[in-house]
Amino acid sequence: MSSILPVRELYCPSHFGNTYEVAMRNELRAILAEAKFWGYNRYSDWFDTVDLRNVYAGGHQHFDFPEAVWARKFVGYEVAAELGFELGLVVTPNHVFSDQVTPANAATKSDRFFGQLVCPSQPAAAELILDNYRNLFADFARRGLRLASISAGAYDYGGCACPACQPWIVAFGRITKAIVELGEEAFGPVQADLWGWWWTDEDHASFTAWANREAPGRFRGFANHILYGESAYKVRPLPAGMAERAFVHIGYGDKPGVDTYGHYGPTVAAHRLEATYRHLVQRGADGFLAYSEDVFDDVNKAIMGGLASGQLPTADAVLRAYADRHFGGDVPGWAAWLADLGDIEHLDPAPAREAFAKLSAASRPSERLAAFDLKLQMREADVAVRAETDWTPSRLRAADAFFAAKEQLWRGIWRRGLCRHIFRFDWKVPDWYPGYAQATQAARIHSAETRLSEV
Repeated sequence: MSSILPVRELYCPSHFGNTYEVAMRNELRAILAEAKFWGYNRYSDWFDTVDLRNVYAGGHQHFDFPEAVWARKFVGYEVAAELGFELGLVVTPNHVFSDQVTPANAATKSDRFFGQLVCPSQPAAAELILDNYRNLFADFARRGLRLASISAGAYDYGGCACPACQPWIVAFGRITKAIVELGEEAFGPVQADLWGWWWTDEDHASFTAWANREAPGRFRGFANHILYGESAYKVRPLPAGMAERAFVHIGYGDKPGVDTYGHYGPTVAAHRLEATYRHLVQRGADGFLAYSEDVFDDVNKAIMGGLASGQLPTADAVLRAYADRHFGGDVPGWAAWLADLGDIEHLDPAPAREAFAKLSAASRPSERLAAFDLKLQMREADVAVRAETDWTPSRLRAADAFFAAKEQLWRGIWRRGLCRHIFRFDWKVPDWYPGYAQATQAARIHSAETRLSEV
């Protein structure tokens, strides 16, 4: 059984103000060249239309937010193509531009379905969806970019709960099949893949029965969803001929919690990701899609890429190679130190700081090194806050230090833009945050009232 996984896809959604959305060409080249070094061979993005009007509507349009987002995504693809990546596109079929949803064509929402959604069971809405992809595929072709794969997700964003779209997973399959056929008109043969983010047992059973009956051999690879905190996917039925893959979330540490999407600094998941890689090999899978929301997952990119490409045998070996490449000095010491960050919420900061000081003294300064220093500062501040129960001046200073370090990471190191959605600055925060927010708000009101009384 081969330990090399042929499909090593790096899915880099450029949205929500993350680094991918705001990085310029040379920054993107450095990011993707690093991924290429660790063994990734396919690049993909999602043309996320949240809050965007239709860029293909025609007429005079300024270079506003929708046009800027669209253009930046194509820069990512151009850089990826220059570096030799195969190009993939992630789609969520019935999620459309904000000005395309009307009371007449809107999808029926439910707890599972959200976004700017139209009902694909309505012929006019289905044609609207297909027109969007005709335009998008023509945009790729005009730039000399060829898509090798189209990978579709049924949820987040997507879905319709109307009677005509039940079961949703079959309605999703039909519109996805039509989108892939349009892709083949533009690019020739295209691999039709699926990613199973939040698919249920019922979804798998219904989709497999439909695909085997109405689309035999159409879908080629399935990236199975791995639940938060787990390292293996549940084995469920797939259409005949589909290869097993995994949808691997590299944006959190070994344990789920606040150490997600960079909210607690750069993520390291050496134990979890090596276990996922071993599971894929054991299953005879042919690859994975690494879900990367930003450059904070730099180490996790290296782990999955280095293992799956066969360059390195263990996560520890990858961490050593990463430390040698970026830090220098005591490489085994760095590997052990990085691995300990997988469960940051239980890390004892005192010995971690002592080790960091010793290791960094013999290492090369860099933004990567600074990012880990700031992560450790966040942990030190978090522990200091938890050492007290009342919001004393010293406790407030510790909480301030936590968010100052986080802000330095987000803007000073990762250079994020206007952060939205999962990058709301106060989303993934320690459980003491509500008390801190209340205390600081009260302090601001008191300060304002004092100033007014002095006028």
